[in-house]
Amino acid sequence: MTEDYRFKGVYPALVTPFDENGVNEEQYRGLIDYVIKLGATGIVPCGTTGEFTSMKFEEKVEAIRIACEAAKGKVPVLAGTGAAYTSDVVKLTRRAVEFGAAAALVVSPYFLKPSDKEIYEHFEKVANNSDIPIFVYNIPQVTGVPLHWTLIDGLRNIDGIAGLKDSSGDLVNLTTILVRKPENFQVVVGHDEVALPALASGCDGAILASANVFPDRYIKMQTALATGDLKEALIIQRSIQKVVRIFVNHGGGLAVKAALNMMGVPVGPARPPLLVGDSLGYHMHDEIRTCLEDLQLIPSGFVTFKMGDRSIETETYPKAVGMVPDVIEDLTLLHGEALFGGASDIAHVDLIMGIRDGPMSVALENAGKVIEDTHPSNIIKDLELTTVFAPTVTITSEHHKKMVYEVAQRGVADAVRRTITDTIIPEELVPDLVIAANVFVHPSAVNPTRVHINNFIAVRHALRRAIEGRQSVDEIIARKDSARHPFAYNP
Repeated sequence: MTEDYRFKGVYPALVTPFDENGVNEEQYRGLIDYVIKLGATGIVPCGTTGEFTSMKFEEKVEAIRIACEAAKGKVPVLAGTGAAYTSDVVKLTRRAVEFGAAAALVVSPYFLKPSDKEIYEHFEKVANNSDIPIFVYNIPQVTGVPLHWTLIDGLRNIDGIAGLKDSSGDLVNLTTILVRKPENFQVVVGHDEVALPALASGCDGAILASANVFPDRYIKMQTALATGDLKEALIIQRSIQKVVRIFVNHGGGLAVKAALNMMGVPVGPARPPLLVGDSLGYHMHDEIRTCLEDLQLIPSGFVTFKMGDRSIETETYPKAVGMVPDVIEDLTLLHGEALFGGASDIAHVDLIMGIRDGPMSVALENAGKVIEDTHPSNIIKDLELTTVFAPTVTITSEHHKKMVYEVAQRGVADAVRRTITDTIIPEELVPDLVIAANVFVHPSAVNPTRVHINNFIAVRHALRRAIEGRQSVDEIIARKDSARHPFAYNP
């Protein structure tokens, strides 16, 4: 039985779209079609990214049914049938068999932290009662128990256990498994951040959350490795590493869903208690967007900027779905605020922008002047778009002064330049606009690299929010009702 199925390529660990009735079948089929068209060689419903722990048994059955029907004749389905209770795993695996799943992915029992003996017996019972191959799933970050290579040595000898998905990120344990395993035991990587080294070490393929978004990039990575082109594989991994790190560390399926929705692949929100604003902070939500833009995964479209009687239309504005209006009605005065980073290196930017001969003329007039009860401002030199810079905290030392007026100010300037390069602000409008950026730098900040990066990112986000009118009234109400406040912090 275990030789009837061979894992090959890249399988997205599918997110699960929900509606008030359970699984949203239309959106789920749309997602499956999307990843298959991009080269996914298989799919995994009801995995960790699919929020299986937030699903009723009947909903898991429904998701596996839909996945098997949508993928039939195209790619195999490795059905997530894991549960904390052994009998539930057996029951769900049998249903997966009925629908035509090629194999089952079974996570080790979680929450109660079972012993190696209990884990072994769990998998033995599941395998003995299954008509399809079983893949053991090691993800100690959430189960609480790592599967050591010594336990895998035993599990792989159980008839019916065909392979392992390792999502631990522990390359020492993984490589030990790889060098000890027989040829017919299949090992796939499940930790997105170490996909390249794991594949290069001999994994048979990958099951990844980020493959919902760009399975084609991982396929290209595998092809490069197969042909000995390590340089190309490295380029691919480095290009996606930043957004992958956000997916892995900031809400999992919640973050992946946010990305897909921005890209125009509707999958809805995650199930409570997960909400944008906590596991996936508002700052990281916006950072996912800029990462996707950098990867050219956000569709561009038309946006009209109005300035008095003048209208300028651009067709290259990156229009993250649901975040960008078609018309920016009034450029007289816009406001945007953003926070990024943590601890003493945190950046908090509060900026306004608008037309030169409107209220922004006051900021220009006062730049460089000594005004009582205000912090000294200046106009950043050699910047195409006039930008007034001012700190929002009293300078406490020469070191702090350098962090503010050299490091943070350079981050602001780089962000403004990048915003113009990205055509967020049409080139024709640049001479007519002024930005005033009020920047917080903690007096105890010591890492200039992080201060620069955090201010660069915060200004990029704040400029987008200003131009696009975010937060909207609906967003403010939603955040108030859920008590998700983006800028509640103690500097």
